[in-house]
Parts: sequence; C-alpha cells; structure tokens
Amino acid sequence: MRKLPVSLFAGMAALFVSLVMAACAPEAPPAFRATVAPSATAPIYTATPTRTSTFTPTPTATLTLTPSPTATATHTPSPTPTLPLLTLTPPSDEGAPAVRRPREFELAPTEGWSCNDFPCEDDVEGFLRRIRVPEGFLVRHVGRFPGQPLQIAYGSDGRLFATVLEGGTRNGAVYAMNADGSTERYAGDFVSPIGLAFQPGTDVLYVSARLTPDSGGVLYRILPDGTSEVVRDDLPCCFSIVDNQPNGMVFGPDGYLYLGVGSLTDRAEPADPAHQQFATLEPLEAAVLRIQPHTGEVEPYARGLRNPFDVTFDSGGTFYATDQGLLTGEGDRVLQLESGGHFGFPFWRARGCAECPFTPPDLNVLPDLVQLPLYAIPRGLVAYTGAALPQNYYDTLFVTLWNAIEGGQRVVHIDPRTVPTDPEARATYVPEPFVTGLIRPIDVAQSPDGALVVADFVYGHIWRIDYVGS
Repeated sequence: MRKLPVSLFAGMAALFVSLVMAACAPEAPPAFRATVAPSATAPIYTATPTRTSTFTPTPTATLTLTPSPTATATHTPSPTPTLPLLTLTPPSDEGAPAVRRPREFELAPTEGWSCNDFPCEDDVEGFLRRIRVPEGFLVRHVGRFPGQPLQIAYGSDGRLFATVLEGGTRNGAVYAMNADGSTERYAGDFVSPIGLAFQPGTDVLYVSARLTPDSGGVLYRILPDGTSEVVRDDLPCCFSIVDNQPNGMVFGPDGYLYLGVGSLTDRAEPADPAHQQFATLEPLEAAVLRIQPHTGEVEPYARGLRNPFDVTFDSGGTFYATDQGLLTGEGDRVLQLESGGHFGFPFWRARGCAECPFTPPDLNVLPDLVQLPLYAIPRGLVAYTGAALPQNYYDTLFVTLWNAIEGGQRVVHIDPRTVPTDPEARATYVPEPFVTGLIRPIDVAQSPDGALVVADFVYGHIWRIDYVGS
C-alpha cells in the first residue's frame, strides 16, 4: 500500500485543530432584534463593542498543502467569500434625561423679516429669532452647504455629509461639513443625487442618483478615497425631472441596504391609452428594495408606495418610511413597513383617485401609520435612538414636511406608540410640531452625540436642536 507524504498528514492535522478551535470558540454577543427576515444567503455580521470603535477585518486563514514530488493531484483553492457585513452596537437610552412631555409653544411668526416672509439667506440671526422649538430645546446654526441639500448623514469621522445640487441645476455632488461649519466637495459628479448612507463599520458611502436627467436609476458606491463605483444602473426611474427615482436609503440591522424607489407614473396612467387602460408596474418600482451592497443582488421588501422618499429603523428594528402621494395631493403619509407587505399604490380609488385602478380582491393592503394633510409632501425621516433628548423621545419619529401649507414647512414629531389603532381615530391624528419657521426642510438626522440636525433646502442651512432642560 502506497504511503501518504508526511507533509500531507501535517496539513490535515492542522486543519482538524483549527476546526476544533472554531467549534469551541465562545458564542458572539447577539445582534439586536430586527423586523426584517433573514434569508439563506444573508451575510454574516458582528456587533462592535462601541459606537466609535473601528473594525479591522482579520485576514482569512488558508490551508496550504505541500504535495510530495510524486503527487499528481492539485489543490484548488476555495472561492474568496463575500465580505461580511457589519452592524453597529445596539443603541440605548441609558443616561437620557427624564421624561418631558411636550407642551404647546408659539409657532414662528410669518411677517416682519429682512426678506419679506423670511430672513435673507445670510441673515442667520434673523432665522434664529424666527425658528421655534418646544420649551427646553435650543436651536443653533451649524453651517451652510454651497447649494441645495437633499439628504444628510454622519460619517465615522463625525462630519456631516450631504447630497447637494449645485448651481441651481439637478446635477450635484456629495459634500462634507467640518466641525467649524466649512464644507468641501467629497465626491461627484452625479445627476440628481438624493440618498446617501455609510455602510456600518466602514467609510464606504452609498449614493442614489440618475444616469441622465430623465432616465436610469443608479446606485453608487463611493470608496474612502472618493472614487465611485456603480453597484446597479438598472433601477426604475423616472416620473419627472424632479420626482420619483431611487431616493433615501438606510442600512438595516441585517447589514443589507434598504432603498426607496418611486413609481414611474402618477396613478398608473398608461403610455398608450388607446390600447391599455393602466400601466403595468415594473417589479422594482414603487417599492422599498433590499440590496446586498457588495453584490448588488436586489429584491422588493415592501410594495405599493408611490414615492418612498426616506426610510429609517428604530432601535428594535421596526422599519418606517415617508411616502409622497399623488399630484392631486392624496396619499402623503408615514408607514410602518413589513416584509412582503403591500401599501396600496396604485389602487387608490378609496383615497379619492377616480382615475386609479380598482384594488384586486385578493390584495391585502396594509394601513398607513399616519395620514398627513394633502400636499404636505413628507421628505426626511429619522427614528431617534440617542440619549441626549428626554426618554419619551426614544424610538419616536421626526419627519420633515416640505410644502407651504398650513401645518407644513416644519419638522413634526410622531410617537408610534400613541398613534390610535382605531381607523377613524387614526384618520384625525395630528403629529406634534417640533421645529417651525423653516423654509423647505428636506431632511433630519441624529448627530453622533444625540442632537437633531435639520437641513433646509432653499439656502442650504443646517440647524442643530439640543435639549438643554429648564
């Protein structure tokens, strides 16, 4: 019987020892609960011990077999595995100020400012006198982006990043704002850039945009050196030169990227009315998508949203989105998303759209969390998971209402725990005003130290809201 070489026995022994050690290793601490359902192909992720820690991937160990001079077999190395996805340490409200119930406060006056209805663009003091927040909160001016910001997000270095339209056009770039309020161009050029999100545990930034002004939804990956790569360039786009494209995005508790994509129509109107009553929706339009950021694999997470502009997760993994309604105003809302759920669009006859298709009898339409007034145009959204605001604000929502209607041009506060469950009572629910006196609030984010930060589209101003108590 032919003897195997000693080197091969040694390699096999090393492999056996490494497998035993892996099996006996202590179990990793559990990640926090998510409402998104894991799949068989879900990437592995690890919870980092603190928010500010950095992640250094351990090089993948490989086993090398040294064949004897007489061996004829060759060793085929295993394919390089997909890089694991990371999530951040579960947030907590430990150390937050005591509960402080909101009280009614004086809303911003609308007259008597340096430029008619509003302060002039450089009149920061005028804006600080105009903007109103509840008792116990304080507004500060952070800085100003050189253009019109669409969405904002913080990087691991503590800087505020924004997608910004430049020169009064729909073209733009990503900018970073430093601690002193100065800004610098970080990456570009993009057509209609909107959403941005940093991948947890990395400095890799993802940005949604268009390929051309009126076609081609695209998702970019921006590396730490500022260079960009296309992840996907076949996403649904676009209804108009301004609206309904790949929009806001967020990384979920499972390490996947979640992206809102608007519809290609207003109410499923057909391109050829003579031969078709209603347009057929594409599989990935009017939906929130779940994307493997490394490979670009995509699937719908929730459907039936006309123009989901922003998305957010709370500390327990509950998933929310803002959705903009029809051109006639119906359908502005905030949603609590469920995997596989359908939220009704374009079957909106019950909302007053006589030109919309009828709801299929076998379709289970999930309810809105909050119905907003006609033409409110909800944009930015964040679930608060910090410890700088009073405890009753933890896991509640802040939403920017863009439009100049009564009750608009402000940031509102929604506590999902207090929204009525009865449909009739829910229909009359009114969110609490939180920041008034803005022009066109477009997004809201949570700073690394737990403050709220609001971006105003018109002049590019960034406002910070701190809790200072009595």
